Amino acid sequence: MLSFLALLPRSLTTFLYAVAALLRFYGNTNTIPLPFISLTLLDYSFWAFILGSTALLVNLGLEWHSGHRNRTRAEEERRRIKDREARQDDFAEQERDRADQERERAARRARIQNRFAILQIRYQLTPGQETAAPLRDFLAFLEEYGE
Repeated sequence: MLSFLALLPRSLTTFLYAVAALLRFYGNTNTIPLPFISLTLLDYSFWAFILGSTALLVNLGLEWHSGHRNRTRAEEERRRIKDREARQDDFAEQERDRADQERERAARRARIQNRFAILQIRYQLTPGQETAAPLRDFLAFLEEYGE
């Protein structure tokens, strides 16, 4: 319906301007075509011009409304796409953060296990107070921090 209304002012504007031009340039200015309405052809031409201008303004308003609606839709679509991309980026960043944290935990566990293996091997190679003290410290560390 709105597309029909958008076509109507264009064709009506063209028709009314054509009528105004015909009445203005080809009619006798003193002729009264309808005796019950006391308007001359020049007056009819003027009213046709006024109605044509009104139809033109309506057409401009409809065109503006249509363009504004299309721009609004395009902006909303761009905003939705941008929001979706931002959510995807946030999700990817969270996944990277989780992976980084897991790598750090795995590296920490590996360092602790390596330290324990080194201390244990030293103690087994040379048992004594010098090698037992770091092993006891390490066991205290494990008991304290639970790793």
